[in-house]
Amino acid sequence: MSNKPTLTLLKHCPEHIPEIAKWHYHEWGALFPEKSEADFASDLAATLNDAELPLSWVLLLDEQVVGTASILLQDMQTNLDLSPWLANIYLAPAARGKGLGKWLVTQVMTKAQQLGLTKLYLFTENKPEFYQQLGWQPLKQELYEGKLVTIMHWQA
Repeated sequence: MSNKPTLTLLKHCPEHIPEIAKWHYHEWGALFPEKSEADFASDLAATLNDAELPLSWVLLLDEQVVGTASILLQDMQTNLDLSPWLANIYLAPAARGKGLGKWLVTQVMTKAQQLGLTKLYLFTENKPEFYQQLGWQPLKQELYEGKLVTIMHWQA
């Protein structure tokens, strides 16, 4: 990494919501077939908080937004008994392969602890090993919108 990454609340730079919504829609639209790109944008707008959930952060590198992360109360139409969720872990293609994903997830896990959260959940279609090396444990697998996903949990 040439320059040090920084994490800032989306609340401080909401002008990036349209670009981020486009990223998220292209990455995960198939898992949420009822949602449009505009729905993704309005979901992001609902996270413009600073001390209460839901929250979203942007990863900045060289003052450019290159990634996102959120902690949401719900992230699936199923498993409504589980909350809160680490979600929207996304890196722009040019930012991948540089260790930024691990840095981003670790930072948000620390933020969760600072907020008093002792447990988080997530679901991933194809990256359970990535999260396991950061201390996450698989909970179960299920078919979600036609895709096999792994639901994982982390305990602070």
